[in-house]
Amino acid sequence: MIKTPFVLLCAGEDSGDVLGEGLVSAVLQSGLKACGAGGSRMLRAGLEPLIDFEELPVSGFGDVLPRYFRLRKLYNVMSAALRFPECVAFVAIDYPGFNMGLTILAKKLNKPVLYVAPPQVWAWKHSRAKKLQGVKLAVLFEFEKEVYEKYGCNVGLLRHPFAESSSEQPRTLGLQQSLEQSRTSAENAFLLLPGSRQSQALRNLNFYLNIVKFGKKNPIKILAARASLVAPFEKSLKLFFDGTVPEGFSVQVVPTNAKDRAQLFASACGALAAPGTATLELALSACPLVVATVPDRLTYAMGKMFVRTDSFAMPNILLQQKVISEFITPSGACKTNVRGGIFEQILSALENCKKDSAIKIAESLRQKLQGGKLPLEFLGQVLQREAH
Repeated sequence: MIKTPFVLLCAGEDSGDVLGEGLVSAVLQSGLKACGAGGSRMLRAGLEPLIDFEELPVSGFGDVLPRYFRLRKLYNVMSAALRFPECVAFVAIDYPGFNMGLTILAKKLNKPVLYVAPPQVWAWKHSRAKKLQGVKLAVLFEFEKEVYEKYGCNVGLLRHPFAESSSEQPRTLGLQQSLEQSRTSAENAFLLLPGSRQSQALRNLNFYLNIVKFGKKNPIKILAARASLVAPFEKSLKLFFDGTVPEGFSVQVVPTNAKDRAQLFASACGALAAPGTATLELALSACPLVVATVPDRLTYAMGKMFVRTDSFAMPNILLQQKVISEFITPSGACKTNVRGGIFEQILSALENCKKDSAIKIAESLRQKLQGGKLPLEFLGQVLQREAH
């Protein structure tokens, strides 16, 4: 049992771990302990783990159901920690499957809550906004702030942790130099970012490999969101190529440092990525990209019924137009042993991705992401309530 005052934090996937790193640092700066669920970045910042982060990243109804009882046990550990009298506040980071329940519990316990990157109520489940009334919300995008304000929520804008790091890349190179590099990019890698949730990522990876085997001549780098995904990705790669992986294919962990990620993305000749934080980071780095995913059939069916948005790639949502091609193909809906169909469509979209257009998209996105408060400012507001 924890016997000193602490803040409980919960991030359940790698995008939340990126946001959580600064929040853990803010908690420690306030003189409190930081405990809970988080990945390598939050652990490096000083988080004391209560559960195994590696078990948390899951995607879609079809992937969650087989692991329900194990996830429920992990949730019970977190809810028990929230009830400790030493727990002075709760910081939720995305991951609504856990964090909505923990947030409601914290409200019942009259403990202050900061919810960073709360549920996307603008896309579906609008009723969750009402449940978040009385909770301090920190969102990354102005349009999200406006939506939550309509529901009477206490919401502020958090400074995007990647926007500043990525802004150095195209501006430092300059437009003409960037275009010249793209013309001689035969040695530059083409990136595959299949996602951070293992089952979903493996479906995407197999789909991506069927695309790049037809038309990409650059070195192919498969980026794993964390170290534990490297071995499954390498195994999938060997299986796809019947045990002999062609030269030029490699798997590596994506850099944890934002500036290193921005440099890697900016130097690539292009990318194929799953929806999520990575698409925005790639676009901010002026990397030409296409977004594609292969959800399980149950998730695809539920999405068709309930999701109310024309786009699922964050750059398109932010700019309110389809500046980046995006594809959703339900599992089993395409043949993987023939050339044609969806593969040709995505290859065509990749060929139409140009560096000059990517730079313009990056500049437009940066204008959308100006401003916002630092994590320490949000945390201070929440802990101030506890002091009173």
